[in-house]
Amino acid sequence: MGEVCGAASGGVLAIGLLYGDDQSDGMVVEKTKEYMHRFAEVNGAVRCVDIIGFDVNNVDAGSIVGIFKFLGRGGTKICKGVVSNSVQLLMEDWSRIDSK
Repeated sequence: MGEVCGAASGGVLAIGLLYGDDQSDGMVVEKTKEYMHRFAEVNGAVRCVDIIGFDVNNVDAGSIVGIFKFLGRGGTKICKGVVSNSVQLLMEDWSRIDSK
């Protein structure tokens, strides 16, 4: 639980839609690797639990400290920032393609 961030997963889906076809499997894999590497650089991690500090799928008494830290760091603003970062990474890639 607490695995890959939903924003990262959505980015991978978008890459598949943009680049995926029977002839470009290698490109999709390469673009996905590059995107996930950049996502981790920009957001500090790829796993949700590492980004926000607690496992949203396993909220119990032990995760209360993580939840308070999350809220103290801005709560859902963190997630909004991660989604924004994901879109920006995808747009940077798209603008490189569009300018060719």
